Amino acid sequence: MQILSLNFLLYTIGGVWRPIEWSSTRSKLLYNLFTFYVICSLMFLLVTELLNILFVDNIDDCIMILMILLSIVSCICKMFIVIIRRDKIINIIGTLREKPCKACTEDEMDIQLKFDRLIRSQSISYLLLALLSLLGGMIGAILETLEGTLPYKIRVPYDCSSLLSLWLTSLQENIGMIMGTFINVATETSIMGFCLQMCAQFEILKHRLQRMVNPTEEIPEHFQAHMPKKTSRLSKHICHHLVIIRNVRMVNDIFSVVIFIQFFASILILCTSLYFVYSHTIADVAPFIIYAFCMFVQIFVYCWAGNEVMLQSTGLSEGVYDMDWTLMTINERRDLLMIMKRSMKSIKLTSSFLVTLSLESYSNLLKTSYSVFSLLQQT
Repeated sequence: MQILSLNFLLYTIGGVWRPIEWSSTRSKLLYNLFTFYVICSLMFLLVTELLNILFVDNIDDCIMILMILLSIVSCICKMFIVIIRRDKIINIIGTLREKPCKACTEDEMDIQLKFDRLIRSQSISYLLLALLSLLGGMIGAILETLEGTLPYKIRVPYDCSSLLSLWLTSLQENIGMIMGTFINVATETSIMGFCLQMCAQFEILKHRLQRMVNPTEEIPEHFQAHMPKKTSRLSKHICHHLVIIRNVRMVNDIFSVVIFIQFFASILILCTSLYFVYSHTIADVAPFIIYAFCMFVQIFVYCWAGNEVMLQSTGLSEGVYDMDWTLMTINERRDLLMIMKRSMKSIKLTSSFLVTLSLESYSNLLKTSYSVFSLLQQT
């Protein structure tokens, strides 16, 4: 099974990831044109929303435009990050396909398959939720167009009074929203997928360490001190551990900007959504409730995946301690101690000093959003 095949398929549909095997000049040219069209579609939404917010005089319309605008900015950021850092992403994928990360034995393949299935099932569930939300938005957009108004509260620099221009503009808006949805889903599930791939590597490393001890090779301790120094059996496992740490840092470097912007946008969107829901009837705010729920799930995916990496990285030391390490040489015990010391410091996905992907950060985000909502409610 290819690594994160479904996630990169979503990127391909969204127009930001040309498949690696598409190497011919024609395929590159056609897909680059498709990417350029997607960029233009999203920039069209961004510019028209910015134009509209300059002339709005209604607080409800301002809140709606602000939420859409923040989502578009976040989506455009994700799109350019993936396009610009494509080579680094390919490098991580290549590292996971090669030794020491490649699963070799049947047990290791079972561990890898377990995490691959988890990634795929979680990605499909998140995709279905996003498509359901998108479907509701498309239905609302079509109904608004039938009434003779443009959806998503945009302002265009040309006349949309004719039926043809109205429907063409509405179609362009909907295409931009569809592409943006696929880019958002692909980014969230890819970050989650890379995090769970790192968790799979920690599980494989733990299995390799536990499997390497042979009870029949016990050596008396008074002989171990006089044994000549040789390359330790643990050297390749130490190398594997360092590769995992380097891969986590590479994933963090690639997506750190996305993480920061997503957290910042999520706080603003959640606060404005809750304020809008509180000040209106249920019938008027049904789309906002769905939108706010999707935002809760979106940021939870980030935090849950980062939290799993933290737990797996610190859990490696427990796996080392559970080994029958008394059967190993003194030098090998020192190598194990080195792995344990490094594992006691959890590996975190962060963005600057403000954001750390963990369930604790998710809880703090909810508390912050509620505090800002309470402040808005009192004004």
